Amino acid sequence: MLKSIGIIVLNWQGWRDTLACLNSLKTLSYGGFISIIVCDNNSNDDSFFQILNWAKQQYPPSEIDVFPSSFEAYFDNPKFKIQNPKSFVLIQTGANLGFAGGNNVGIRYALACQNYQYLWLLNNDTVVEVHALSALFHYAEAHPHIALMGSTVVDYEQQDSVQCAGGCRYFPLLTIFKPVLGGQSLEKVLQYKGDICIDYIYGAAMFLKVATVQKVGLLNEEYFLFYEELDYTARIKQQGYEIGWCQKSLVYHKGSASVGHVRDNHRDKLRRANYYENLSTLKYTANFHQAWLPLVMVLRFLLKSLALIIRGDFYLFIPLFKAYRDFMYKK
Repeated sequence: MLKSIGIIVLNWQGWRDTLACLNSLKTLSYGGFISIIVCDNNSNDDSFFQILNWAKQQYPPSEIDVFPSSFEAYFDNPKFKIQNPKSFVLIQTGANLGFAGGNNVGIRYALACQNYQYLWLLNNDTVVEVHALSALFHYAEAHPHIALMGSTVVDYEQQDSVQCAGGCRYFPLLTIFKPVLGGQSLEKVLQYKGDICIDYIYGAAMFLKVATVQKVGLLNEEYFLFYEELDYTARIKQQGYEIGWCQKSLVYHKGSASVGHVRDNHRDKLRRANYYENLSTLKYTANFHQAWLPLVMVLRFLLKSLALIIRGDFYLFIPLFKAYRDFMYKK
């Protein structure tokens, strides 16, 4: 029997990417009930209205729910239950809550509905293949011991190149990650028969059981950006659950839509991204590898500094210094 699934997409000033993602979700072959839950992190462009206008063109009014930011507090009230959840839900979070905070608004809505068995958290800069969700569902049903699953994430610009098979390896002492099967051809990855080792599920596409959320809790809002998926995967493993890769679920990921790319000269975005990357790395290390924290702080600072000097990215030293300062004095 097919289960009800909530698909959560977080938007922050990226409505064009979000609409492309939503258009792909409308083509999904899954036959069960789906709610698309879009959370807008108080974008200061016209994202909210663009997304709402898209929904009005795709769904009858009876299948659309819109929640202003004033409703968010109700989602946490155990007495607040949402009857008959709609096919499309648009929630204004009221502030830029970051990745974890924004997605948590959608998760709390889904829990208040008491109607979904699975949740799919997708980056707004993804486009999904028509069978991506049905593959995840059947994989999850066939592997009840796996609580969190990743898809085969493919480069949107080079669609024969895989970004990762479900997730990445993480080396906590050096604070570096390696995408599993990253850079290999899609054909080769889809034919892959061996075992793989994944330390965490890639945050661009995370499929999980609602029962897992009820036991493990929400995403950790201590991280504004980056490392949320590492933290959540670690907490899932602490509860005795496993993670896995659904090979046949294909998700095409643009990447760098919100954090910027050096080739596009997005210096402001890159400063912001580098600040939070460094800060979140230190927070994660403190939370899960406390004994290594002093060594990690020294190694990361030296290696980051060396990389910035080699690349000539001297403007990124300021966010590096600020991240260390804020971690040491505000943690």
